[in-house]
Amino acid sequence: IRAVLADRRFSSNPRSPGYPTYVTGDVPTPPGFFMQMDAPDHTRLRALVTREFMARHIESLRPKMQAIVDLRVEALLKEPQPVDLIRAFALPTASAVICELLGVPFEDAGFVQSRTDGVLDRSRTAKESETSAIELMGYFDQLVTAKEKAPGDDMLGRLISDKSRSEQVNHAELVGIAALLMLGGYDTMAQVIGLGTVTLLEHKDQLADFLREPALADALVEELVRYLTVNHAGLPRAATADVEVGGQLIREGEGLIVMLSSGNRDEQAFPNADAFDIRRDCRHHVGFGHGLHRCIGATFARAELAIVFRTLFERIPSLRVAVPVQELPFRHEMVLYGLKQLPVAWSAAPERTPAGET
Repeated sequence: IRAVLADRRFSSNPRSPGYPTYVTGDVPTPPGFFMQMDAPDHTRLRALVTREFMARHIESLRPKMQAIVDLRVEALLKEPQPVDLIRAFALPTASAVICELLGVPFEDAGFVQSRTDGVLDRSRTAKESETSAIELMGYFDQLVTAKEKAPGDDMLGRLISDKSRSEQVNHAELVGIAALLMLGGYDTMAQVIGLGTVTLLEHKDQLADFLREPALADALVEELVRYLTVNHAGLPRAATADVEVGGQLIREGEGLIVMLSSGNRDEQAFPNADAFDIRRDCRHHVGFGHGLHRCIGATFARAELAIVFRTLFERIPSLRVAVPVQELPFRHEMVLYGLKQLPVAWSAAPERTPAGET
């Protein structure tokens, strides 16, 4: 997997001969969707937003992230029990954080979510998927048009205002970048929050270690991303030349699916790989991808998830899954794995001090 993802002879462009796809319909890749591009367009477009995801900038966003998570926990606590954690916390939290970063109105998050599900639900018809994709891109077209007239102090506004960057990208590409970052920043995070909550409740000794030792935050997130690997559909690629990988000849024009979930359970890379262990060194996992297309928001995701899980479990220490885990409905039909619903409850009145304060 790491060899393929680091090799330029494997194309991410859906127009490459032999490229496989798991999305139904015949809507072409939108301009600006650099995750489905090769160099030089991939290099040019990714570089435009790289600075927004650098560690120093992400650190400056932590107070905003904490404030959003605190607000969402307060809203969760007001819900009658049992409450669906996905609906009441995971989705609105992930949406609010990425909306804050990009400058997308939070009240539009529900529309974006429903249209995204329409594109990524492999049980939908081709026509349904195409309609959802067209409506989704139409929304981001209107959003970027508005920001071109009145840029704000957010990622899209800064990109438009910065002439050194804006001169390298056209309107259609800006629309695609906005859509790509929004989709990558909310749905993936929401699914990790849901599945991660169940995982931590099933490993309460490790949850206690994380809450007691703040230095374990990065290790916890890395292991959750490895263990869960919510992209369970894999990454499609097409060979542009004959390439031998692991003794297997892949010929030019053949397509392949790079199964991140399989790689993250490789016993040679991760001994006892099916066990969840926050004290293992799993920094070489492929949950964020690898190589040129490695997730640009990995640092952002680490910060967000660490804040989410610490705040959630410190504020609601008696949180529990309200039904047997075997009865939970999983998203088997979606490109991104996760939970459709997660009923939770708690027994004691939680401590009201936000996690970010003393």
